[in-house]
Amino acid sequence: MFATIAGIMGWGAGQEYQTLQNLREQGRRTEATVVEIASRSEEGSATSLTVRFDTPSGPVRSDVDVADTSTTDAKPGGHIPVVYDPANPTEVRHVDNLDGREADGIRLGSVVVGLLAAGFLVGTTREVVRAKRQTEGGTTQGTTT
Repeated sequence: MFATIAGIMGWGAGQEYQTLQNLREQGRRTEATVVEIASRSEEGSATSLTVRFDTPSGPVRSDVDVADTSTTDAKPGGHIPVVYDPANPTEVRHVDNLDGREADGIRLGSVVVGLLAAGFLVGTTREVVRAKRQTEGGTTQGTTT
């Protein structure tokens, strides 16, 4: 189970790295208008914003994750700099989030979960081998007496 979770997390981090690379190379930068604060942290600061911006193919409305340091204009009606994928304009990131820090966290989490999976596998294997030896030892002793 842990190995599956680690694999899914690792795959997700890889997908995010690919998206960020694509946005850095081919993305279009624009100013987006904050429509609303989509989610807040326990401390009350914005962690996700719903934004609106115009593209050559028309207006786009999307949610954008933001870091605490980038939320100074995170009030409805304020403007924030974003980068979007021209081929898929709803693929949007705040310009401060193009460095991959979030994906690094996901990748690190997958490593930790993977290590837990390996630990459980080693422990389970040791117990199976120990139980098998005890069973074989008991069977051998039982047949010789």
